[in-house]
Amino acid sequence: MTNVPTMPNNPPSRGEIDALSEAIGAITSELSLDRVLRRLAEIAAHLVNARYAALGVPDDKGGLQNFFTYGMTEKQIARMDHLPRGLGLLGVLLVRPEAIRLVDMRQDERSAGFCANHPHMQSFLGVPIMSKGKHLGNLYLSDRKDDQPFTEEDERLIGLLAGHAAIAIENANLSDQLRRLAVIEERDRIAMELHDGIIQSIYAIGIKLEIARSTMVENPALDSQIVGATQDLNHVIEDLRRYIRDLNVGVDNSVSLQDQLREIAEGFSSVSQARLVMGIARGFTLLTEERVHTITQIVRETLSNIVRHAHATEVYIDLHEANGVLTLSISDDGQGFEPAQLSQGRGLNNMRRRAEQLGGSVQIESKPGHGTTITLKLPQ
Repeated sequence: MTNVPTMPNNPPSRGEIDALSEAIGAITSELSLDRVLRRLAEIAAHLVNARYAALGVPDDKGGLQNFFTYGMTEKQIARMDHLPRGLGLLGVLLVRPEAIRLVDMRQDERSAGFCANHPHMQSFLGVPIMSKGKHLGNLYLSDRKDDQPFTEEDERLIGLLAGHAAIAIENANLSDQLRRLAVIEERDRIAMELHDGIIQSIYAIGIKLEIARSTMVENPALDSQIVGATQDLNHVIEDLRRYIRDLNVGVDNSVSLQDQLREIAEGFSSVSQARLVMGIARGFTLLTEERVHTITQIVRETLSNIVRHAHATEVYIDLHEANGVLTLSISDDGQGFEPAQLSQGRGLNNMRRRAEQLGGSVQIESKPGHGTTITLKLPQ
């Protein structure tokens, strides 16, 4: 409560009312939460002629998440070991809804937590900022400039400010949430447009170029141009995918892998009549961005080969994790081939090189007339 003698219950002066009205107008028109909190500390100090003021925002662990100060110089703050952490009197205010007013805080048994090089402070007024039973923060004031203790009227003024501060804080919180929601919605819309539209179109064009290359009359110059164009398209796809990943910061690798495989499957289905069945497990623990990239590139290369060469009617993709190994298996029921007679083309070499860079391996099983299975293994 207080160790200050109760003073006459005089109403606020006209000047105090005007100052409070002006302060309330200033904070309720501000929509940035950080600026609201800093402004509140400054306004509180001016209302009661305090030398120092602060506003603390509680975290969910019984301490302070943020602490905004007024009255201390940059040099004073720099000399301190740390900003207050919600101990002592500040901690008491975090768990009680009543104000605390003291002539000398250092004489109070609850006072604690002053770090080295903390400015000397004596008188104290602490007022909680409450809304619907929820603790939004605390206003802390110390040392009136006239060296008098804080009065009951000071406490009442700061209490009135705290009531309106709760509205301002909730208003700023709502504004921040609405801005974040608008950004997220726009970001998701852009990512969806890129994923479902542009990337699918580019991937389909790449597949069609590969088909044209495999069916045209041999022409080295034209073949080189098609290979170059296909590589350029793949680079564009990677750039777009990287951009989408940046838009979706925080999405875990498992979700990213699911999205990319679904994208590749849709592209395959747009140029092939083969039935594609995907069995992708969940809850991977061994995925990294590099592994996601390798898996998706091998799936893309394999499906491209199936479209161009296999004449398959069914394709199966299985991805699972067991005993510290990620295993990708891609099987088709196409015409197959004799692995011993397979030339080491660029596609297969790329697959093996990608796997080896991650300490893994790629195996090929095939037989004429009995389809093909490609297996990628990536150990932990």
